[in-house]
Amino acid sequence: MQLLLKNSDDKPSLSFTMVYTAFIISLVWFGLSIFKIPHVKDFDVTIVTGFLTPLMALYFGRRWNESKNSSSEESNTTNPQS
Repeated sequence: MQLLLKNSDDKPSLSFTMVYTAFIISLVWFGLSIFKIPHVKDFDVTIVTGFLTPLMALYFGRRWNESKNSSSEESNTTNPQS
């Protein structure tokens, strides 16, 4: 059993797994707070923003950095400098 989810590159990604899990947890928390389930704290947007923002910044920053590095590697292989 593989614990990490695969991102769009079909590679296991810890950052994608953390973002996905945090998003599902926030959706469940929101759903439970709509129906006023006992012992469930009311949904707080500030708390959700507080833990989703750094995780999304980690994931999308890594993706941007990987795409930037791969495009520079492609340009180096297509246009070798003498």
